[in-house]
Amino acid sequence: MTLTQLDYFIALAEHRNFSAAAKACGVSQPTLSAQFHKLEEELGHTLVDRKCQPLELSSMGQSLLEQAKRTVHSAGQIHQMVDQFEHPLTGQLRLGMVAPLSKKLGPGWIAQCQRTFPALDLQVFEANSTELQQMMQQAELDAAILPMDSWKGQGQNLASFEEAWWALGPAINATPPPLADAASWVFGSEMQEAARYALSQGYVAPESNVFLSNSVASRVAVAERLGRWLLISETELDSFGLALQKRAQKWPGPPRTLGWIRGVHARNQALQSRLLAMVCNDASEGMEQA
Repeated sequence: MTLTQLDYFIALAEHRNFSAAAKACGVSQPTLSAQFHKLEEELGHTLVDRKCQPLELSSMGQSLLEQAKRTVHSAGQIHQMVDQFEHPLTGQLRLGMVAPLSKKLGPGWIAQCQRTFPALDLQVFEANSTELQQMMQQAELDAAILPMDSWKGQGQNLASFEEAWWALGPAINATPPPLADAASWVFGSEMQEAARYALSQGYVAPESNVFLSNSVASRVAVAERLGRWLLISETELDSFGLALQKRAQKWPGPPRTLGWIRGVHARNQALQSRLLAMVCNDASEGMEQA
């Protein structure tokens, strides 16, 4: 069994088609098929049902998939460790992280960064999207992690990871109303991220009685008092207690994408590229565990 074979298996599980998986892996279909067949022979089990179109994983394939992902990930970490040993990161990075994302992912990521890159002077600043944009424009930050749709300034915006929106209702198992039913929802001003998302999905802000607080806690309190619904991000939901989380349902619409913004004045682009890879990996793992 080789890491290449596991890579091919993971690609096949994702694309459910030999041709598409081979294209994603940058190899010919016969090459991928031959290596995948060798993997099945070694294991003594079929991993996919070839009669289904698109392909379906067999029971063994479903059992193997997560272990295969962990194995490939662990091997990648070894290569990364060797690269970091041979080419240690040095210098300073001033990084902004939007709240409350920084509370969920920041502590663990910063601790790992300090262990992995002990010579790096990492300074992390927590603020809302508007404040981070101002700091970037004034060259007070080298980079920032924040929702991509909230960034209106200069700088290279690189998609990093996604997180779901959640509909928080007045009772457990209540059915969320459509966003077009404005009277059933509580949103902040159009500067607030959930409101911008809702407007793009059919919500029309009422001309009067608009609640303009951009504080998530305030909107939760108002929604509870009025018996209305609230749309909040996954990281915002994690900041509340279990009782409130039980009243939330994953919103079926598109997730929000968070990006790494490289400041136009930053002179540490190579350093940022290596840190970005680690942030994306840790963030996606954190979302899966949540």
